[in-house]
Amino acid sequence: MQKKEGYRNIIIGIVVGAIFFGWWLRGFLYSNWRFRLFSQRSWSYIANEFESGWMLNAKSDWIFLITLLLSIPLFLYLWYLCTKVRWRTLIKKTWKWLVALCAAIFAGQAIVKHNKKKKKVVLAPPPPPSITIKNTSSARPKPLGHSTPVMPVQQATTFSSGPIFSNTTKAASPMDFSSAQPSAQPLSSMPEDISNIPLEDIQLPQREPVVEDIPGLFKEAGYQLIEKVKTTLQTIDFLAVGAQKVFAVLIDRESGDWLAEEEPFNGEAPLWFSEIDHRVSPIYELKQSVSELQAKLAKEFPDKKMQAFMIEEKGNIINAEEMLRIWKELDVVVSRTDVGGTDDLPVTASVVEPTMPASASEMQELSKLFKGDN
Repeated sequence: MQKKEGYRNIIIGIVVGAIFFGWWLRGFLYSNWRFRLFSQRSWSYIANEFESGWMLNAKSDWIFLITLLLSIPLFLYLWYLCTKVRWRTLIKKTWKWLVALCAAIFAGQAIVKHNKKKKKVVLAPPPPPSITIKNTSSARPKPLGHSTPVMPVQQATTFSSGPIFSNTTKAASPMDFSSAQPSAQPLSSMPEDISNIPLEDIQLPQREPVVEDIPGLFKEAGYQLIEKVKTTLQTIDFLAVGAQKVFAVLIDRESGDWLAEEEPFNGEAPLWFSEIDHRVSPIYELKQSVSELQAKLAKEFPDKKMQAFMIEEKGNIINAEEMLRIWKELDVVVSRTDVGGTDDLPVTASVVEPTMPASASEMQELSKLFKGDN
């Protein structure tokens, strides 16, 4: 880890030095005093001036000398500041912001174009063609008890703009043609196109919460709980004690979308970043707390192992898929419950495995060890 940090700091120093000396300081000295920073002739001229008793009387001479003297300390300070910046995270956040901005711009342009097309005049549909009824009844006498069948209505070959004609004998055509004409649906009743809805009014579907009783899950699996165990950094929600293993369970209730990072930088704790805030990695603090509690546990129960267990309840870890491998290497179990996410994280019920319960004497000693209970 230290070797990797050393390479990183050297690369940053080279980039900062190239920008500071090769661009800014070189241009500043040449534009004001025609002094070429990387010219042996310019440095020889300055040396000769000092050997011949150069007296600094003008303000420009003092500014020139102070600039040269302070250039090295200023470069070192800038180098130090640049090593503190998490460039990878900054580039990721900037890239995501640019992609979101471009998507919003293009979406706005598409809506404007669509609205312009919608402003075209919509013509009413033409009236339905007129229908004539042909008398198909036959004058041939029918036997008694035989009724004249009603023949189907046929559309006339010639369209007429006049009234609808029917047979003069009403008994021969008892059909009602009032329903034969199609009814036009008013345009105002048509559903509104979703592209005309403003972006701020469009609501994305909310995540369905996972309903779980977290303490109850561990109890049903055979664990016994020691609640609210305090450490130097935080308060653990509870310790789940089994016959062979103890879980230090922390429920993370910080809402928002978080970009997780677990690699310390220059001896400082890793940070999680959101759109408006940042915080120390809760998993890093949980690991520190587990190390503190493991040291106490090893004195009384050297065969028992304590493992970190974090449950995301409210927040959304946007890079959870790539972080699962890192958390596994750190020996930390991470799951989700309620509205926590993303879906790459398993639900807590699928992670808690059954165990044999610890004995009553062990629980009494562990409660006294971690909480001072008698």
